[in-house]
Amino acid sequence: MKKRTVFPISIVALILILLSGMPSYAAHPAEPPQPNEVRVGLLESGSAVTLTGNQVLVVGLESNPSTGYGWQVEALDQRILRLAGQTWISSSGLLGAPGTQEMRFVGVSEGEVTLVLAYRRPWEKAEPLRTFTLQVKVVAPIPTDSVSALPRAAGLASMAQDNSESSLSALPTSFNWCNQNGCTPIRDQGNCGSCWAFGTVGPLESNILIKDGLSKDLAEQYLVSCNTDGWGCNGGWWAHDYHLSKIPPGEPAAGAVYEADFPYQASDVPCNPPHPHHEKITSWAYVGNDSSVPPTADIKQAIYTYGPVAAAVCAGPSFQAYSGGIFQTNESSYCSGGVNHAIVLVGWDDTGGYWILRNSWGTSWGESGYMRIKYGISNVGYAANYVVYNAAGPTPTPAPPTATPVPAQVLLVDDDAGKSYQTYYANALAANGYTYDTWTVATQGSPSLSTLQKYQIVVWLTGDDYSTTLTST
Repeated sequence: MKKRTVFPISIVALILILLSGMPSYAAHPAEPPQPNEVRVGLLESGSAVTLTGNQVLVVGLESNPSTGYGWQVEALDQRILRLAGQTWISSSGLLGAPGTQEMRFVGVSEGEVTLVLAYRRPWEKAEPLRTFTLQVKVVAPIPTDSVSALPRAAGLASMAQDNSESSLSALPTSFNWCNQNGCTPIRDQGNCGSCWAFGTVGPLESNILIKDGLSKDLAEQYLVSCNTDGWGCNGGWWAHDYHLSKIPPGEPAAGAVYEADFPYQASDVPCNPPHPHHEKITSWAYVGNDSSVPPTADIKQAIYTYGPVAAAVCAGPSFQAYSGGIFQTNESSYCSGGVNHAIVLVGWDDTGGYWILRNSWGTSWGESGYMRIKYGISNVGYAANYVVYNAAGPTPTPAPPTATPVPAQVLLVDDDAGKSYQTYYANALAANGYTYDTWTVATQGSPSLSTLQKYQIVVWLTGDDYSTTLTST
């Protein structure tokens, strides 16, 4: 039997005395401190929040910076509230994937302000696709420097790059395929995360122009709609295999599809095979690997040897707002140290220390659709890759088709050696569009069954009159 522990009365009394003398907060803990963030999303649009001076307002909204679209401050009284920083979190890690754009605001002074955000391309004057409004009341106390109290944006620094010159071959200090008739017209992907398809098509279009002297408009929509990897307007990866050997269901072959056969629609429309297929690549490869930025010299060598190369970059608000000059804003932390957008590098300039970047946002963006971007920033050059394309030889003249004899429809059989009645019927058949063969029993003997079965109709002329026997076989 288990023993019960018995405390003397004196000990119990002592415990009660000690408890009665303890501070009251031990028995009733204080309320936890107020969080230093107030988070809102699209569902809170049109509502109101109160922000104490030591709090940060975090607005998290879905966006896809790879399209050029992003949330921008449309209206804000910066004497009361101001933007202190922003980051973007990818939903999948694919190039062109949507994600969450987080904008951080801090109070500057007491008061009320209406925050208005617009989802648009900064270089376009069109109406925004979406808007967000929030009534914000800022109350005391206000820290002396509220911005410096913010935590730094999470993420890695720009990936380390080796900017040393390669000893593989002597490269010019500047080079641009667009000056060598190697650039096709700029395209516009619209509000669809299909930059990966434009990054795939761009190098092949340039190779065809460089080696064949032909400007071809290849179909990005074919890659968006017909790939079997689950890619589309919500992102993807390099799809060179579909120009090499990969054949989607219902398609007759691998190879490029022309724009005229599958026009771009900036949406995930059905594939609806088959499509005509044309140019194919021989191979493709990464300059380094699929998860880092290769040395600058190696990327230049690939551009010089194989033509424009596809690569990735972190496209943030400053990248979107670029209008000219050498872009020098490192936005790596905006993508948490990664990348979100596929582009094509067509050349470089060592004097200015920049790449010549081809984008897919139309000619109104940047320098007629291009950007000069400083080496080593925003992870430009990530997963750089090139295609190998052999120039098309003379198109062989197809051999004329071998004529296949078409059997006649009617066999005229006449047992009269003179064939007078046979001639009469032959003329009548010809006049009515029938084809026929003739057979004279007097000289050829009776036709066999196998001979008769070759014809749809057999007309057997007997005697010296016009009576006939028609037999269908």
